[in-house]
Amino acid sequence: MMYGRGNNFASWKQEVQGEHFSNAFQIISELPTSNILDKEPFGFSDGISQPKIDWDNQQSTEIHTRDRYSNLLAKGEVVLGYKNEYGYYTDRPLINVGVDPQACILPDAEDKPGLKDLGRNGSYLICRQLSQDVQGFWRFMQEQAGDNREQLAAAMVGRQLDDKGTPLITELGQNIPGIENKDNNFNYDQDPVGNQCPISAHIRRSNPRTGDLSAGPPGLISRLKRKLGFGLKPEDDLVTSTRYHRLLRRGRAYGTMLSPEQAIVSKEKNADRGLQFICLAGNISRQFEFVQNAWNDNSKFSGLQQQSDPILGNRHKLLDGEASNQFHQPQAAGPQHKTCQLPQFVTVRGGGYFFMPGLRALQYLTTLTDVPE
Repeated sequence: MMYGRGNNFASWKQEVQGEHFSNAFQIISELPTSNILDKEPFGFSDGISQPKIDWDNQQSTEIHTRDRYSNLLAKGEVVLGYKNEYGYYTDRPLINVGVDPQACILPDAEDKPGLKDLGRNGSYLICRQLSQDVQGFWRFMQEQAGDNREQLAAAMVGRQLDDKGTPLITELGQNIPGIENKDNNFNYDQDPVGNQCPISAHIRRSNPRTGDLSAGPPGLISRLKRKLGFGLKPEDDLVTSTRYHRLLRRGRAYGTMLSPEQAIVSKEKNADRGLQFICLAGNISRQFEFVQNAWNDNSKFSGLQQQSDPILGNRHKLLDGEASNQFHQPQAAGPQHKTCQLPQFVTVRGGGYFFMPGLRALQYLTTLTDVPE
């Protein structure tokens, strides 16, 4: 994977693939990206909501200490060798110097005296190539909503189709720890049934912005009641606390950009567009795979029925034959609006899981000549 800035990428790539490159590597295929100014191919602003790593340990990781959503995240949720949100060290490769003396250059394992930490300051890198049917997406919006197509698309995403990615939630600027951007400083406490931002909207599924306990008034007695489960309402069918499932992610688009109007009238075929999705996590199954399976693809997410993520979700029927290809929009003054028979807008073309070592681990790996038995 290569990173570069602006017009310097071509020269940087040429430098990396110098005279000795072909002695060690063979290029089988390339996954290029294009610069569409922080937009994903459907046209929405991308990469807005990111956790802020709690480098200074400002928050406790004790269970039920954070009633409300916080954007600060324990170091070990992203970087190996540090405590995670459970207050533990995530599993990672440790080495006994007695077995491999070359491992002495590695840092000590904080939780395992006598062992060296190959994982410390490293992370796990997840990649997915996501192909997006831009023409199919906007044609479906046009068929379902006509001139209101952008409003329907915004409801499915959870943000407006503007340069700021304005959230549909109107209660902004709540001083949530770890968020400086006012337009991203919100949770869903004031919108429990999804009148402003549907519960099934993509950003709400990918980051429900929940705390350890259900929303409620401050105070010790109120907190104790909620901790014991008293006074809960039907809408308090809670999603597990978000802090255990955050990701540090980036998306890099590929293919040419189409506006909604262009996508609707375009007659081109077989033009592939999409996103090269990458993210970092300390625990792939608890973070990335949990978000994909329990939040994005689960038709029963937060008490919903018959609907998976309207953007990323698959459209397969459940084992009992029940559909999962609907999108429901609650209405404050009337019955909810249902959009049915959603096509597959995003298709996974490939991907992989990788270990990204820290600098000392990388130095250690370069010293290996023989693998110890």
